[in-house]
Amino acid sequence: MTSLEEGEVYQHLGMPTGVRVRQTPGDTIAEILWDAGQIDSSLLTPWQKINALNTFLIPRISFLLRGSAVAKVPLNTADSTIRQLVKKWLYLPQWASTDIIYISHRQGGANVPWMGDLCNVAVMIHAFRLLTCPDPMVRSIVEEAVQDVVRKRIARTPSEQDVATYLSSSLEAEFGREGGDLSSLWSRARNASRRLGKRISCRWKWCEEHREPGILVPCIKTPDHTIVTPTARTMLERTLKDAIRCHYAKNLKWKPDQGKVFEVSSKWDASNHFLPGGSFTRFADWRFVHQARLNCVPLNGAVRHGNRDKRCRKCDYANETLSHVLCGCKQHSGAWRHCHNAIQN
Repeated sequence: MTSLEEGEVYQHLGMPTGVRVRQTPGDTIAEILWDAGQIDSSLLTPWQKINALNTFLIPRISFLLRGSAVAKVPLNTADSTIRQLVKKWLYLPQWASTDIIYISHRQGGANVPWMGDLCNVAVMIHAFRLLTCPDPMVRSIVEEAVQDVVRKRIARTPSEQDVATYLSSSLEAEFGREGGDLSSLWSRARNASRRLGKRISCRWKWCEEHREPGILVPCIKTPDHTIVTPTARTMLERTLKDAIRCHYAKNLKWKPDQGKVFEVSSKWDASNHFLPGGSFTRFADWRFVHQARLNCVPLNGAVRHGNRDKRCRKCDYANETLSHVLCGCKQHSGAWRHCHNAIQN
């Protein structure tokens, strides 16, 4: 082993490791983005590119976030690059809603997570697994460490409920006191809980009956709540990520313009069967379907800015919208009849 001075680092599993050093692995993130560019320039189909991103690159980023304290600026840069690439593979303009990138395939999206959410989930999982570690010695060391952090925050000996309140990022009473908070895993877990709480209303809880901590994750699809206990600690990551995906899907449905189709198409898996592997889908269909679902087809009626003429370029109808072109433009009445007869036959 090499002897290191304070501030010196060595690469451990792709992460800078040392005493009082910046743990953001800039070189590793740059390599991941370079690989994303190689996927973009390859001859893979668009759905294969999205699959390669989710299979090979996103897990590498998740691994980095679990093992180090990564700064947000490099993550935001990486997220911006990945977001532009995914929109390019979906044939969407850059002004299209980004929610479609972050929702699951079953709901009509690309299933690519946002880097900020990945970072917050990784911190919460790491903190929860330490607090619920099966090894009693490790658990006692962790409990002593987190109680020391909370004691400096509230200036008194904390109870288990106080620890849960602190980790839930409460600012009530003494928890909103200025000063006394040191930068640590627990302060990062507190910040991550606050950021995720704004999106999915998750929070830490202490069960007095079983004498164990837990994390409450509200279900967006149903009014019920899910409490992840130490016995189900391996389910925490999936539960948080599912709640985040549902949050983005709900945001997309609320948009009056780009969310109309997703209100219906996200109800059944059959509506999105082609997204994971491109089954039974032509390239022309792929180039059209995502623009059509988000109302981003370059038609006169879809222009949102300026005083451009919105009349149909074929029949001079007042508003050239996608529904008019597909179902209302009389220039295509012959195509309607053939489509109708083909469905009947």
